Amino acid sequence: MRDTDYVGRRALSRCRYWGVALGLTLLFAGAHRVVAQFATTDVHVTETLTHGSVHWTEGQARSQGRATGTLRRGARGSAMQEAPHAARQELARVFGQLRLDATHTLAHVLQAVDGTPQALEALLAQALVAETRYGPGGIVEATVHLAFAGPLMARVLPAMSPVALESLPASEAVHTGVVIDARGLAVQPALFPAIVDEQGQPLYTPELVEREAAIQQGYVTYAKALDQAPVPARIGANPLVVRALRVAGVTRVDLVLSQSEAVRLRDYAAMRRLMRQCRLVILV
Repeated sequence: MRDTDYVGRRALSRCRYWGVALGLTLLFAGAHRVVAQFATTDVHVTETLTHGSVHWTEGQARSQGRATGTLRRGARGSAMQEAPHAARQELARVFGQLRLDATHTLAHVLQAVDGTPQALEALLAQALVAETRYGPGGIVEATVHLAFAGPLMARVLPAMSPVALESLPASEAVHTGVVIDARGLAVQPALFPAIVDEQGQPLYTPELVEREAAIQQGYVTYAKALDQAPVPARIGANPLVVRALRVAGVTRVDLVLSQSEAVRLRDYAAMRRLMRQCRLVILV
């Protein structure tokens, strides 16, 4: 009887051991998945559209195209040229969904500026091939991207207003950039969001920025974190952070600042100079 009890206790002990071991294994596996999930969370602001995507933090629009060619000695024939062309045609369709401001899409403004097919083709030709993938049966997939800064910005940016052309008095800058904290406001990103005070007076609009500054780096950057590239290069090490009061209008593109926050931007020449140089980030 004692031998039977001994065997039973040993068996029970082994069951407990393997049960604990299995439980710890599952616990560590679950913890690993949670850590991996947070470690790979994208802190950039992106938007998926029907024909492509917009990467608001990086400041570019992307699209994909596919073509199928005949395999000849390992080559994929004309598909290698046709796939980027197809991707650029998809990019043209992205323009129809990409918000320029609170009331227009990029396509609408491009048509108004120069609606000729040649002008659009010339702009699309600026889109760079970011990735090429080869599939079975001669399939070639290409991804292209077009930066907002550069030729695109030069084409759609309006002229500066006379007020913006006025010289600013020299003053020592304490801050290196401006951050508009709009987290929790369900902002809809756009190329040219306006920032106004509670009376609707403009604080930051395309007409108030230096043309060359906007062309070189874009009008604005959207971000979820301030320590991720390219944000630090834009706002420097000591930005002024102001809180947005609310969004304006049903399109949720433009932002409204309280009067006290507006004063911090409007009443100091150094801050107006930073905004004129497009050293501004919207945190969403």
